[in-house]
This record gives sequence, C-alpha cells and structure tokens, in this order.
Amino acid sequence: MSGFSRLLKSVSRGRISRRLLGGALVAVTLAATLLAIGSSPAAAHTRLLETIPENRTVAESPPERLTLVFAEAIDPRTVHLDVIAADGGLVPGPVLLTSSGADQAVIEFSLPPLDDGVYGLSWITVGPDGHRVAGEVVIGVGVVDGASVQDAHFTETPPVERVLSVAAGVARYLWYFGLAAVAGSMLVLAWGLRPGAGSPAKEILSRRARRALVRGSLLLHVGILVRAGATITLVTRGYRSGSLSEDLQLALTDGMGLTLLLAAVAAGALVVWAPRLSRARSGWTLLQAGLGVMALVAIGSATSHTAVLSEDPFGIWVSTLHLTAAALWLGPLLVVGWATASGPWRARPAAERAATLRELFGRFGPVAVGAFAVLVVTGARSTWLLAGSELLSGSGYTTALIVKLALLAAVILPLGTYHDRRLGLLARRRPERDSRAAPVRSLRLEAGAMASVLVVAAVLAGLNPAVFGSGGGAGESQVAVVGGATTVTSDPLALLSDAPPESVEDCRARTVGKPNCYRDYFAEVMRNEGADVAVAEIDALSESDEYIARDCHQVVHDLGNDAAEYYGDVGIALTYEGSPCWSGYYHGVVEYAISQFSGTELFDEMPNICTTAAQEEYSFTHYNCVHGLGHGVMLNLDGDLFGSIPYCETLPDRWELSSCVGGAIMENVVSAQQGIQTDLRTDDLIYPCNVIGDDYVDECFAMQTSWMLYNLGYEDENFAEAFAICDSVQGDMVDNCYRSMGRDISGSSLLKVSRVVRLCSLGDPAYQEECFVGASLNAVYNDHGTEMATALCEAIPARMQDACYAARDRAAGTF
Repeated sequence: MSGFSRLLKSVSRGRISRRLLGGALVAVTLAATLLAIGSSPAAAHTRLLETIPENRTVAESPPERLTLVFAEAIDPRTVHLDVIAADGGLVPGPVLLTSSGADQAVIEFSLPPLDDGVYGLSWITVGPDGHRVAGEVVIGVGVVDGASVQDAHFTETPPVERVLSVAAGVARYLWYFGLAAVAGSMLVLAWGLRPGAGSPAKEILSRRARRALVRGSLLLHVGILVRAGATITLVTRGYRSGSLSEDLQLALTDGMGLTLLLAAVAAGALVVWAPRLSRARSGWTLLQAGLGVMALVAIGSATSHTAVLSEDPFGIWVSTLHLTAAALWLGPLLVVGWATASGPWRARPAAERAATLRELFGRFGPVAVGAFAVLVVTGARSTWLLAGSELLSGSGYTTALIVKLALLAAVILPLGTYHDRRLGLLARRRPERDSRAAPVRSLRLEAGAMASVLVVAAVLAGLNPAVFGSGGGAGESQVAVVGGATTVTSDPLALLSDAPPESVEDCRARTVGKPNCYRDYFAEVMRNEGADVAVAEIDALSESDEYIARDCHQVVHDLGNDAAEYYGDVGIALTYEGSPCWSGYYHGVVEYAISQFSGTELFDEMPNICTTAAQEEYSFTHYNCVHGLGHGVMLNLDGDLFGSIPYCETLPDRWELSSCVGGAIMENVVSAQQGIQTDLRTDDLIYPCNVIGDDYVDECFAMQTSWMLYNLGYEDENFAEAFAICDSVQGDMVDNCYRSMGRDISGSSLLKVSRVVRLCSLGDPAYQEECFVGASLNAVYNDHGTEMATALCEAIPARMQDACYAARDRAAGTF
C-alpha cells in the first residue's frame, strides 16, 4: 500500500497523528500570519486628508478635476467616483487620471462638463480586507443657493454591500467568540492536568471544556469562512475592471483573500484536531495548539484600525495583545458559565462545587489580572490614536467605543474585582476561606458582559474612527464661494496653499498642486530676470530636485508657453537660450504661437512659422521649431492626433513633416497624462501605433513607451512588461520601440548609468543595443552635452558601444 493510501486510510479511521495535525495547523497558520502582517500596513483603512475642490464650496465656473489626498498610499484601481446631480441622476464622464502602476496617496479624476447646479462627487475605495471608506464632496456650480449646498447629501451604500458588511461583522464576532472559547477551554484543560486531580465536579468541568474546545473551533472556522467570503466578494466588487476573473484574482493576491483562505484551512485543521486535543495529556500539545490559535488572533488583528495606521508601526502587535487578553479573560468564564448551568454540575454538593471553582479561579486569577492590565494599556493606546480629542464627537465609532468602555468600567471591572475577592488572588490572602457558595450567577453575568463587549468590538472594526473619517462627507464647514469676491471660511487641512511660491522649497513641500507651483515660480523668475536665467536654474535643479529631474522637459515647456505670452513676440522669446531638457522651452514658445491662430489661419501659416529657425537647415533650433509645431497643433485641435497630421503635411519636406508629427505624438501622450482626452487607450497600450499607418508608425513608436510605462508603473517588473509589449509589435518597429524605452529609462533613471544599464538589460538581448541608443540620444539632448552619454557608452557591453557612441555623436552634431 502506498504512503498516500495509508494516509487516506488513517484519515478515514480518525487516526491522524496529533503531531502531524498540530504541525500542519501551526505551519499553515503561521504562513497566513506572515501574509497578513506583510499586507497589513497598507491593508485596509485609509483616511482622507483633503479634497480639491473642498467640500461644500461654490465655484463660479465648473471644476475640471477632483483631487483626493489620502494619508496612506492606496491602489488607484479601487477608487471610484460618481458625479450625482441634484435630481439623483448620474452625470457620465468622470475619468481616473492617476496611473494604476503603483499605490498612490493622491488620486485625481477629470470631471465632465457641469451646468449650474448642486452636485455630489461621491467617492469610494475598498481596502484589501473589504473595508469601505467612502464620502462625498458637495459642490455648487454657478449661481446656486448656498443653503442647498450646505444641506445636500447624495451618497448611499448599495444594499448588496450593506448585506456583505453585516455578514463581515457577524463573521468578526464569531471569530472573536470562537477564539475566546478555544483559548478558555485549553486553559481549563491545562489547569486540570495535574496528576491525582479527579473530583466529580472537576471531571464535569473538564468534559464541558472539551466540548467547548470542539464547538469553539467550529465557530472559529465558520467565522473565518464567512469573513473570507464576504471580504473576497467586497474586494472583487471594488476593482470593477470589467473582468470578473481578473478582479477575483486581484482580491486573492493583492487583497487579503488568500490570507483569509489560509486561515480558514488552519481553523479547519483545528476543528479536525480538536477532539484529540481535548483528550491531550501533554502540556506541550496544548502549547503547540496555543501557538496556532495565537497566530489566528494575529490574522484577526492584521486588519484592525491601529494595525493599518502608518504612524503606528506596532499596531498589529498591540491589536494582537488586546484581542488575546480579551480571549484569555472571557474564555474560562464561558466554560465555567456553560458547565455550571448543566444538571450534573448542579447535582454535586455545594461544597465540592465551591472547592472546584476556588481551585480553578486560584489559577485563573493571575491570568485575569494580567489580561486586564494588557487590555487597559493596549486599549488606552488605541483609543488615543483612533479617537483622541474626538471621543465625545458623537460619531458612530466614538458612540460604540463609549458603550464598550462603559461596559468595562460599570459592569465587568466591579464583577471581576468581586469574583477575585471571593475566588481568586485576593481570596488567597484572607485568613479564613469563604464558606459561602460560589457566585455562579454573577460569573455568568461577567461572561455575558464580556461577550457583549465582543459584539461592540466587532461593530467597531467595521466603523470608521475619527482618523479614518470619510473626509468630505461632514457638514460642519461653512459654504465657501470660490472664484468670486466673497470667501467664507471652511476648515480643510492646509496641504495646498494658494500663496505664490517664494522658493523651490515651497514647491517641494506640496502634496498636491506641485506642477502649478513650479510653473508659477519659474514664470516669476522669467519675468524678473529673463527666460535664460529661469532655464538655467531649471537645468541646475535637474541634478538635485527629484520632480524637475523626472519632468524637466515639461517644466521648461510650460516656461516657454509663459515666455511667449509675456514677451508678446515669438521671435524675441526664441532668442533666449532654451536648449536644456530636450529644448522643451523652444517647443513651448512655438506651441503658444500656434495657439493664437484659428484652424483655417493656422493651416495657411504652418509653412511660414519656422522660416527663421530653418535658416540653419536641420539644426537643433530648426528641429525644435517644427517639433513644437506638432505640439501646438494638437493643443489647438483639442487633442485630435489624426486631425493634426494634415497640418504637419503642409510643411515643405519629409524631415520637417516627421519632426512635426513627432511633436504631435508627444503631445498626445503628455496631454493624456494630464487628463486631457486624446487618441490613446488604457486597454490597448499600443494604440494608435497599430492603426496610424506606415508613413508615421516610426514616429509613433518613438513615443508610445511613455504611455505604456505611465499605465504600467516604473518598477523593474513594469519595464520588463513594457519590453514584452515591444517584442509583440510588428517586426520592423521593435527597434523603434526599444529606442523609445531607452529614452524613457534614461529620463526616469535621472541619467544614472547603473540603472539605465540594468533596466535596458531586461529586454530581449537581440534588441538591447537599441535601448542603449535611445538612452544615449536622450542623455545628449537632455544634458545638451556628451558627458553623460559617454559614461553610459563606456558602461555597456563592448559589442554595443559603437552604436551608442554613434548615437551620441549624431545628437551632438545637431547643436
């Protein structure tokens, strides 16, 4: 007979080794615990710090975006927004702007055009444990009644999610109650293992403890199963990607679904093992089971409120201690309450019953005192962190918390002290033993009060404390009028100041609004000291400022827009040195010039705009001008890429045409990253290169990887995904795609050679040379010199160096 067959036979006959089952319980539970602890800090509950626009404000013109600033980085895919009109109808059109490649603390949506009226911007995010954090931002647009903005409410929880949330709450209670029953029964059994102990009353108590262990294990298992089902369903519904299988996979892998399923397996092993465990004659066996149960406590604590506070690194351990202490206090009381209600127990003589309880509580006394001390310390810490000065705010969370504290202070603590005087530590110090009957009824009352506290604790776990406030849903702030002469106060967190920046440091400190802050600062430098001074400062900061280093081209591009408007003449604006950062300054100047023409005028003027720049034919200045034309045409036509190409086709030769189309394609990507509707798709990261036609497919793939990475993210695995997409395009375009990857890698790596080499090496070895060529070109154009490109070429494999140096020299020859 095979080993597997013998194992199945043993299972069927109930002869599974206690050591095998115990080891499996501990191993599986510890694995689930590690998963829970690993996912906990970002796990469940976040808190909203600020919204832009602020809640309950009136704007003269409709806002174009909604910005949500959270205290914790969350998965943008789990954040959803509905725009609700005053009549309750949904306004279609909000679009998530934030890249889904990595967790983000700032989530932005573009808003659809809004007519005058009152609107609710109803948002929701579902954490990996299924916990919902939701709220609404009520705004008025145009001429509206301030009172209607102050009083309006739009958000309602869907019935299905209400049912699932209730199921999750019931499951939490079964989980807590089952843990208490298991812990209490194991303690009672451990205290009854002394040799020679065997009064009938004690045997009755032991039998009840064995049954409580089995039934408590079953309750624990059911609670975890229900919790797992509700959580997986809630998280799956939270992603809403349109693919049920994909959402379910994310709920299992990115959420806590897998952790909870492993915990359910561990609890199932405990259910199978419980009958044998209840007859154990070894304290070590009970200790082994206790470790597994403690791990299940930790999993239950991993999604507690304090466990997910980023500013509380010990939250999960504090929550685990708190729940363990509660289980150790309540558990023995449950066993005693159940045993003393039985007929066989009541049939025993009163003196025998009292002696048994005194012996039991003589052992329980130190445990109860220790558990009480732990509950006070951990509970006070959590209360301060989660409620603090808001304890009397009257919210659902603080009300439940006050009920819990009242039960502890008014019922449980006095009863516990009384029972300790009659049966526990204090009774030992009395010279004469109390001859009265044991206070069985008050023991049951204490157990009932503790069970009620568990109910309140299960409710608390599903509510949002003050620090996790829904943000934007409260109505305490006054209505503010934005953009008009009247400004009435509100009280948001001041993360975004409207004061003009005095230095770059002011902009670095911004949580949101960073691009506008930098733009305002450098525009002021340009007006006071000249465009060349502003460009030089940007160039210098690109080596030390992370934001400018990453978005250097866009920063100088915005400066070019502002300079063209300020100087009032494109020719004057182009006289200032603006070559750093891929000559984005020149592109911005030309882009502004184009924006001054109507569609028909622009079509006629296109061949003439860059005449002066073309005097040095095919020079860097010439390129910057015609490339800037592409940017400007796109903006002029509201992001219509295919409508922009005919304008570029009015230029005299193929080189100018290619440069112009390249600018239009770059603007297609840049605008999309800023939330403007363009010809790009999130469900097809190659589009529009797969439909643009052979004439311009080279130019398209030269920029498309920026869109790929914007959606995928900028971690090593995301670059590998992007290379895989490049590998899938038509054969003659793979080179272009890899060169574009090199440009993006060089830019995102802040020109750090070691990172460029590492990331380019993630691609197919047959095309890695093209990646290094793209990185070399970018280094020259960005740095307006060859130093960085030379360092890169020296660091790559020898077989690729010639192509790298040739690209460097080709780019430098255009200056």
